[in-house]
Amino acid sequence: MAGAIGRRFVISTILFASIALISVLVISSPLFLDSLKAKRDDWLLLSNIGQTYGVASALLSVFALIGVSFSLILQARETKATREQALRALHGDLMRMAMDDPLYRACWGPFFSADEEDGQKAHMYVNMIFNHWLLMWELRAITETHLREISRTVLEGPIGRRFWQDVRALRMSSSGTRRERRFNRIIDAEYQEVVRLYPIAPVWEPPGSADPLPHAKENIARGFVSEANLTRLLAVLGVVLVIDILRKMAASLSRQRRT
Repeated sequence: MAGAIGRRFVISTILFASIALISVLVISSPLFLDSLKAKRDDWLLLSNIGQTYGVASALLSVFALIGVSFSLILQARETKATREQALRALHGDLMRMAMDDPLYRACWGPFFSADEEDGQKAHMYVNMIFNHWLLMWELRAITETHLREISRTVLEGPIGRRFWQDVRALRMSSSGTRRERRFNRIIDAEYQEVVRLYPIAPVWEPPGSADPLPHAKENIARGFVSEANLTRLLAVLGVVLVIDILRKMAASLSRQRRT
């Protein structure tokens, strides 16, 4: 972003310096002509010679108009960028408030009112990452190669892949500018490549989960194991454990009687 601002400053400086130089030359040209004339009182001749500078004056007016237009365009772009940064900063603050408080998180829709707190926070955080990339892309502070590399890294993970799978249709259809449409196409192309290379999406498990039966909850949610079958399995294991304990106690009592 600093490089783009520096280039704009250099271009503006060169343009205004050129306009100022042409203005000085046009204004001072009669004085130079007067110093070269032998008869200083022949103003009619000087007037006729000065009329030959009408083209230069017209060019000066054109350059001045171009300079003013260019300055207005730069000012409009800077104002738009500042406004977008302020809006996205406000959006980021709202997202952080929702990440910290389940009540605010539930205000974002039914997905965020469920019990999967870690998944909701992860979804919001990845959304903030993509919005940050979009802002950098629109300000030309990131190259396409760099964008592809960092997006591939996130999309290869289960959270980033799930996020783009959920929002890609909305983002592809609601792009407001040409740069934003190009950004979404780049991200979607990297997503399609990740899906092609890894057809089976990795499974994300919340950190710190110590489940004695790993993947049991996931299998229940997917319908592979019912809760009733899981209860029967645990009951059978309990009965077997009790029978084994009773058998060992009976064997111990039998040895004691023999002695």
